[in-house]
Amino acid sequence: MIEIIQIKVGKMDNFLYIIPARASFVVIDPSWGFEKIKEYSLKTSKKLSAVLLTHGHFDHSNDIDKLAKEYGVDIYLSNEDAEFVDFKYDFKSPSDGKELNIDGIRIKVLSTPGHTPGSVCYLYENNIFTGDTLFCKACGRVDLPKSDPEEMRKSLLKLSSLSNDMVVWPGHDYNGFKTTIGEEKENNIFLKTASFRDEFLSIVL
Repeated sequence: MIEIIQIKVGKMDNFLYIIPARASFVVIDPSWGFEKIKEYSLKTSKKLSAVLLTHGHFDHSNDIDKLAKEYGVDIYLSNEDAEFVDFKYDFKSPSDGKELNIDGIRIKVLSTPGHTPGSVCYLYENNIFTGDTLFCKACGRVDLPKSDPEEMRKSLLKLSSLSNDMVVWPGHDYNGFKTTIGEEKENNIFLKTASFRDEFLSIVL
């Protein structure tokens, strides 16, 4: 049985995620969670094996400098979003459709631009980590520098094509801590209107 650990951190209702393997673990969107991650590592004697970023905004990547210094691990961040991070590092850029195999944890990359040019989601078994692309009954902002509402619409259509029972783990606790693709197709106005360009753009902007 797979395990996903969700931890709320910071003052912006961010979620960081820990996916344990036998002797190590992967972190998604560490945000302000350095101490929580270090505590988990010491408590379980597991080693941090990689950090995956859904995008480069500071509230998701804030502690990557500390993690890089402490653990020297691979950090995955799209090339398009590297400009958002005030930290020089040899990032690994996740490409659309690529499957990452990190100590036996198989995670597939899904490119979902819109909130940022390089936003991605991560698929793990029947779970998807959506960052700021999809929340419970909402989607990420598209009025920020480098955001693109048309790209967001296409990304939401891509997510809509996934299995209805796919569990969605969002990047923030906005309206809830998890949901499913099916629930969002039924209740999320942004997913419901994504097929209708003019209507979608009228509500997302």
